[in-house]
Amino acid sequence: MKSRIFVAALLTLTLAACSDDTGSAGQSASPAGGGSGPAGAPSVSSATSGSAAGGPSAGPQTDPSSSANTGGNVTATDTLVTFNRTGGLAGVNDTLVVRPDGSYTIQTKQGSKNGTLSAGELAALKTALSSTDFNKMPSVNDNGAVADGYTYTITYSGRQITAKDGAIPPALQPVISALGAFLSK
Repeated sequence: MKSRIFVAALLTLTLAACSDDTGSAGQSASPAGGGSGPAGAPSVSSATSGSAAGGPSAGPQTDPSSSANTGGNVTATDTLVTFNRTGGLAGVNDTLVVRPDGSYTIQTKQGSKNGTLSAGELAALKTALSSTDFNKMPSVNDNGAVADGYTYTITYSGRQITAKDGAIPPALQPVISALGAFLSK
């Protein structure tokens, strides 16, 4: 329950920050020289459109590996990926937020910890993220029947995927493994 509240608060802050930034509407977020971002991550224009079901859009989309924090607010471009792991035998609720520069924050029952991934760790994480097509994955993968299993929620490039132990799509397994390893840092 707390993880859902945390994710909802994070999304609210992100959307509020996006609505305050009206001066960049219509600008492209591609790096100088065009093409793709680091580790082959494609650049995406900040133009928005509604979802296929006619609902609201997720807001401006930017290159997930770009960094552009000019104020004290956390924005979508300040976060490369957010990973939440809940459940298990001990009833954990761990959250990892990795920023594009490799700095990270881990929040667990024991408290909060900040650090920085090595260049190799960051490159491996970006490769795992960019090689996984989040747009082709179901948003919820909950057919797992593992007793005391974990539920994982990954937010990357404006898309949130939730998977339970026993129902993790094979393409998502390398990402979960990499992010789960960082939680033990």
